[in-house]
Amino acid sequence: MALTTPRTQIVAILLTGCLTSASAQEPTISGMVPGALKPGGPQAVVFTGGNLQGARGLWTSVPVEATLAADVPENGKAADKVTLTVNVPAETPVGVHALRVVTDHGTSLVRLCVIDDLPSVAQAGAPTAMAMAQPIPVPCAVDGAVANLTTQFYKFTAAAGQTLSFEVLAHRIGSALDPTIRILDGRGRELAFNDDAPGIYGDSRLTYTFRDAGEYTVELRDVRYQGGAFRLRIGDFPCVSTPYPLAVQAGTQASIQFAGSSIEGLPPVTVAAPTEPFVTAIPVSVRRPGGQSSGFASLTVAAQPQFLEQEPNNAPEEANRLSGGQDINGRFETAGDVDRFVFAAKKDQTLVFSGIARQVGSPADLVMKVVNAQGGQVAAVEDTGTGEGILTAKFPADGDYALVVEELSRRGGPDLAWRVAVADAATPFTLAASSDTLNIPAGGTAAVTVTATRPGFAGPIELSLPGLPAGLTASRTVLGPGRTVAVMTVTAAADAPVGSLQAVKLLGTAKIGDRDVQMASDVATPIKARNATLRYLPESIETATAAAIAPPAQLALAMDKTDVVFGPHLTATVKVTATRGMGLDEAVTLAVTPDKEGVPANITVAVKPVEKGKNEVEIAITGTDKAPLGEFTVALQGTLKQDKTTVIQPAPALRLILQPVIQAALDPAGGKLARNGKHTVKVNVTRNPAFSGPVTVTLQNLPKGVTAAPATIPPEASTADIELTAAEDAAVGAVANLSAKVEVMAGAAKVEAVSGNVGLTVE
Repeated sequence: MALTTPRTQIVAILLTGCLTSASAQEPTISGMVPGALKPGGPQAVVFTGGNLQGARGLWTSVPVEATLAADVPENGKAADKVTLTVNVPAETPVGVHALRVVTDHGTSLVRLCVIDDLPSVAQAGAPTAMAMAQPIPVPCAVDGAVANLTTQFYKFTAAAGQTLSFEVLAHRIGSALDPTIRILDGRGRELAFNDDAPGIYGDSRLTYTFRDAGEYTVELRDVRYQGGAFRLRIGDFPCVSTPYPLAVQAGTQASIQFAGSSIEGLPPVTVAAPTEPFVTAIPVSVRRPGGQSSGFASLTVAAQPQFLEQEPNNAPEEANRLSGGQDINGRFETAGDVDRFVFAAKKDQTLVFSGIARQVGSPADLVMKVVNAQGGQVAAVEDTGTGEGILTAKFPADGDYALVVEELSRRGGPDLAWRVAVADAATPFTLAASSDTLNIPAGGTAAVTVTATRPGFAGPIELSLPGLPAGLTASRTVLGPGRTVAVMTVTAAADAPVGSLQAVKLLGTAKIGDRDVQMASDVATPIKARNATLRYLPESIETATAAAIAPPAQLALAMDKTDVVFGPHLTATVKVTATRGMGLDEAVTLAVTPDKEGVPANITVAVKPVEKGKNEVEIAITGTDKAPLGEFTVALQGTLKQDKTTVIQPAPALRLILQPVIQAALDPAGGKLARNGKHTVKVNVTRNPAFSGPVTVTLQNLPKGVTAAPATIPPEASTADIELTAAEDAAVGAVANLSAKVEVMAGAAKVEAVSGNVGLTVE
């Protein structure tokens, strides 16, 4: 089976599968040989790990084709190893990407991988002394690992005047190794050294020109003498950190240069930015003219046009003029460089300027301020830890203002590129998923916890998974007003094809004013948690992963409804059905998940177990008098323990719809009533589905001399005709606030509601 990954699937799914401690069969990857995929043709790649039997292919974050290698005996039957034939198109950019192995049991967790045009060489043994240095060809890339308290040595031959670049990929691929590299001559004397090269997140990189022909050695170790895995690249590649500009507008074509060290003479690269929603970045790579190996970076795909600074713009009178709706890109080319941009703003207008540098690989550390035409400061911000600052400016008057961007340490150089995203409002909310992998049991359910950060919006956020194929159903999930946590579930049909890969996307949509705001949930946190020193995830996979249908679980839970309608003072019920695997008959304990934040305040979910030997239980959900109105989501999780087996599975999430107990409307809206005459109005009531009692109706704000007897609407009815009678001396004129008050008993509580006002004229 070949699994391809077209560019439209670079952003995939954002969910997590629930594990069963007795029967989890998801594949795992612990290693791959060679350590990188090479563009330009098929290659055999050996993956090691667990539960790899029944392997079908790969999911990758760039388009590739992968099949089970046919020339390996018993291939695909071993749990700890499988060989795949992987064909990477020749035009695929070099860089850090992502892959997963897909099997009959589901999909593995995402693994960062390198696509590289350098030939791979495996570490041989333990070359831990200079005398034991492993000979390597140049150019090449060495895949290996440094053990604690050791140093690795590799020897190579360089020609007189030859320039080579050396870089270690460690932190950038999630390794714990904190590398340093030294270049040594034949007598062991240091020629060059690097630790923590700017812009590559603690990895090492340098470029060196060899004066004399001869044999040289590269020394690699952990600066703390600890250890970890690495890929050591040696070649004629440019040491690229970022593209320049850092972003390109979606749907446009742009000429991209590069920032970094040793980048002289690099040709620009023409890039066509895709228009697919939520593709936030694309990989780019570049070679020197006539070069054999590539440097690489990630190019942001932005919604807005990108303005590129024009030097000189240090002095106020040299400031670049901006038009509205543009982001700004610049570079601190010399020490002490100051970049200024002037723009027009209106009184009380607010603009938000978000600095972008270190989080995308630039070593620049930004300081930003907004000044008025006289140079007076309106607002300023420095960095925020590992990221750049966000500056919000509200303008006191109409006129010209300037954004001033500087480097915190006043440094300059070709690698110090930066970008400022400009918006008229702060990001109203962001979403983060609790995991990046979904293995949905056929006939069962998988769940993900979604957490919202709400700096500027407290309203409901609707979660969705658009484009789900037939056989997969997502719960109707909403982060209710003010809520920051919700659980989304996806349920697979019993006949869903096991081992098939699905590409989906978790989105949050909110109505803010007159516009729909949509955000994709990211999965950076769980991926970083599995990769010890990964500071920043490659932009192209910050919201990306893949999913597969897994074999049926030993426990499946179902609900008799997806929506539960009730409200303050009311109780609704939902039936939970448990389907156990063969031989499992113990009770299924049910619990709300997450346990502390799973239910809004003033709502109670009275969970009970599905008792031993039974398949159903009814759960009551109750709102107190202070229960909030609106829509929310609650999720239940079931646990079955029998002997040494423990099975944990979620139930499909429930949408809680809280409505008033009773609502009233008065019809017709208006009417005329003669003195000594009669007039009939109709009162319509809408009961909450969880309430079915009688309703007492009283008209309010009747004109003087007009009377109407209260009425009772029985449980089986929803309307009442009420007759108004005007006395002979009734006050002539019109009232605009005639209303109907309705009263009911919800349990022991009296609940009232009042209709909207209508008019009545006495003639």
